Amino acid sequence: MQSRVAIITVFIIALGQVLITLQVPAASLVQTASSVDFASDRWVIEDKTAKQEEFLGRQSLFLSNGVAHLKDVDFEDGTIEVDIAAMPVSFPGITFRWASTDAHELVYLRPHHSLHDDATQYVPAFQGSHPWQIYSGPGYTAAAEVPTFHWFHMRIEISGLVAKVFVNAATKPTLVITDLKRGYTHGSIGVSAGAQGAHFANFSYTSAAATAHTPVPYPEPAAGTLTKWELSEAFATDKMNPETLPEVAALKWESVQSEYPGMVVIDRYRRSPNVVSPFAFDRSLRLQPAKGTMVVFARTTIDADSARIVKMKLGYSDEATVFLNGQPLFTGKSAWSFRDPDFNGVLDVENDAVYLPLKQGRNDLMLAVKEYFGGWGFMCRLETTAGLQINK
Repeated sequence: MQSRVAIITVFIIALGQVLITLQVPAASLVQTASSVDFASDRWVIEDKTAKQEEFLGRQSLFLSNGVAHLKDVDFEDGTIEVDIAAMPVSFPGITFRWASTDAHELVYLRPHHSLHDDATQYVPAFQGSHPWQIYSGPGYTAAAEVPTFHWFHMRIEISGLVAKVFVNAATKPTLVITDLKRGYTHGSIGVSAGAQGAHFANFSYTSAAATAHTPVPYPEPAAGTLTKWELSEAFATDKMNPETLPEVAALKWESVQSEYPGMVVIDRYRRSPNVVSPFAFDRSLRLQPAKGTMVVFARTTIDADSARIVKMKLGYSDEATVFLNGQPLFTGKSAWSFRDPDFNGVLDVENDAVYLPLKQGRNDLMLAVKEYFGGWGFMCRLETTAGLQINK
């Protein structure tokens, strides 16, 4: 018996020496999943519609207008899993690195878009806004089969700035996010839903050792992209007409830099009004002023060695007016459901363009960008930079 104890002791000592030599945290070798019943007092439930009930044979938490997050977890890397039973329009999802309703990461599903390329959606939260119109396409959205009135599984594996999402019975990631937009943050974890609501059951998580914090090596933006801007404060549109240039000297300006591939995400700097456009539900209101919307002015300069006309491609959300040297040149409307009932208003620099009549010398370019909800931002790219100086 003593010899057996001695052998075990030697083995433990040897294993400890190996871990020290390899500098591998012991916790990273053995990871145990923690299950948390939704009836536990560890949950903070921020949804007045929430209720505990049995649904399709399982005890569950029902949410339709908010979130539930754990009050005793500080999570950076690891795995989060939950079973979901969704209503047709419900936006069920998993939140992680939760600091507050203003600041967290979220992956949610659109059951009403099942099998469409935006059935799965990743968004960061900036000042309470979820800018899904800004972050769309590869790396942000993906197709998935999202059943309704039926239990299915959702899992997210998070490591540094990478998150892999598995929906339903997927054996390969449904969506791979390679650049979590809030960076290397940490916080609580939980679930969320909206609209008609969703049920949640069998929530569990596994924490892992945090990865090294290394910057993302972004490629250079395409030639002609305007990356250096100044933003004004935000104004209510019932007090400031977005299609009329205000007294520029009276505005307060903040220097900002675009993020790859050249977008200025206003949500990072100004709080969105988060107003659902009334014309989305009543087309007769499409051309009527909407209460509660906001506008921000953005400015930059273009120096030209001679007078010329240059095409500028423009993406924006939700509406934009372009001014050059004090004169309005363009107004566009790209809000959710504005152009047609199925229009999403996703920001795309290829959607619109304006021809800039540049004069010799300095040219002052300004944008007025109006917001309802879903993503506040813009992107501008000149077709040519010959004879021009930009981003000074």
